[in-house]
Amino acid sequence: MSSDFHNSGDLREAVVIQGSEVNFGNKVTSARAEQKELVEAALKEFAGIPLELVPSIGTMPVGSVIVVRHNASFVGREADLRGLATVIKAGESTPAVTGLGGLGKTQLAAEFAHRYGRYFAGGVFWLNCSKPEDLAGQVARCGGAGGLALREDFDKLNQPQQVALVQANWSSALPRLLIFDNCEDQGVLERWRPASGGARVLMTSRKTNWAHSLNVQMLPLGTLTPGESVALLRKHRPELAEDDRELAAIAETLGYLPLALHLAGSYLERYRYSAAVRPGVYLAELLRGDLLAHTSLVVGDSSPTGHELHVANTFALSWGKLEPANQLDALTRKALVHASCFAAGEPIPRELLKASLGVTGDDPERDRLVEDALGRALDLGLLEERTDGALALHRLLSVFVRREATTDVPSALDAIELAVFTAAAKLNREGYPAPLRAWQGHLRVIADGAAERGSAHAGRLLNELGSHLRMVAEYAGARAAFERALAIGEKVYGPEHPSVATRVNNLGLVLQALGDLAGARAAFERALAILEARLPANHPSIRTVRANLASCG
Repeated sequence: MSSDFHNSGDLREAVVIQGSEVNFGNKVTSARAEQKELVEAALKEFAGIPLELVPSIGTMPVGSVIVVRHNASFVGREADLRGLATVIKAGESTPAVTGLGGLGKTQLAAEFAHRYGRYFAGGVFWLNCSKPEDLAGQVARCGGAGGLALREDFDKLNQPQQVALVQANWSSALPRLLIFDNCEDQGVLERWRPASGGARVLMTSRKTNWAHSLNVQMLPLGTLTPGESVALLRKHRPELAEDDRELAAIAETLGYLPLALHLAGSYLERYRYSAAVRPGVYLAELLRGDLLAHTSLVVGDSSPTGHELHVANTFALSWGKLEPANQLDALTRKALVHASCFAAGEPIPRELLKASLGVTGDDPERDRLVEDALGRALDLGLLEERTDGALALHRLLSVFVRREATTDVPSALDAIELAVFTAAAKLNREGYPAPLRAWQGHLRVIADGAAERGSAHAGRLLNELGSHLRMVAEYAGARAAFERALAIGEKVYGPEHPSVATRVNNLGLVLQALGDLAGARAAFERALAILEARLPANHPSIRTVRANLASCG
């Protein structure tokens, strides 16, 4: 902002004090004309914000107050930056970059400020909203000598007067960018967002549930892509190849989470001359031990955003807000434990997760309570909601939750296994594989886990997995699942039980599809013998197996 515009602001204040514009004669008219020209020029500059291409790093307008420096290691996020530019330029809503701690929400806002700040002639102003009680002081500092320099005697005014002057300045027609970082409180937005004028507000927040009247547009921030993740690691080790498989595996293991990748890259850089910290050795350590306890993920060099460089502690900020003594918070914790037991990082069908938490169609009150708990987790940035309502828990957060709630995991697994079996059996009976194929990964993980821990649900889950895989023509996987289900059935029920006959018959169908007619015939004959010894001769199951046997020729 130019010094001339500051002077016109002083004149406007003088006019109010005198109560009459005639005391200033032509000065008022001149100042107004100059101000109008400045605003018109500023609006033209703002209209030039590019939407298709991300601009390069530029200088901030005079008067700006931004405390986060540009991060030279920043990679990717071009689509997110363009999305922010589109919403901010339109000016119809307040964009909120939301998501899990460690995704780089603050870093994205800082990158936007350093790349697009030049288009806001009124300046860029950064407010850390994590402590609402500090905001008045931060706003007041924006008007002093280090910022807008609104008056020569600004520092002699009391804080309410300083705040009032800054807010009046922010309410003018001049385009400016206000960044509300870590804004989790609706009251903060209502109190400090200008009610009118040319200011645009950009928020970062873990909170995803904002009152409709506030006109907040959520812009969920995801993890980095695999390519961007490797590029971030290579910022620290540029001599490593772009197609380095070990770097790609490290990125995948860390779930492409920017904070974890930054820490991993810093670790690899710090020990780049140590044979003990080659990428392959580091990867093996991550996979072998307590992932979140690895030295690389609990301490790092300086953070460009001033955030704590500790992955588990970043998650703990949100987890710690859930009070076990509070009914809703306790249910939220339980929902997160359940989510952590599914396939890590994969979207969980909402109804499947809710079923594991005891939601049925007969209890709308329980349904509402569980939805409240899921909403609480979403507001804390601990769950990610997809457009179809599915819910996802980041793979590192899954590790964190299971570590924090170890004693709750067995009961969670019991409930999940039953819910998954019930849902899979229903879908398999309907004979349309697409719905189950969408969460096949969860069925695999839950079935395999049940077998490993000797769960009573293991055989049934493997049988449903095999039935689904046969339906989608994944015959090798179906055979393996049926063979495991059969072995469990023989051990639990004995070799002559009707349930064993069912699994033998299912295995025969897969062998037939694989072209092993002799093996299929033997399986059908065994299943038929078991059923004929225990069921009436005209039982539908016997007729089905006889038909299967006849089809073998």
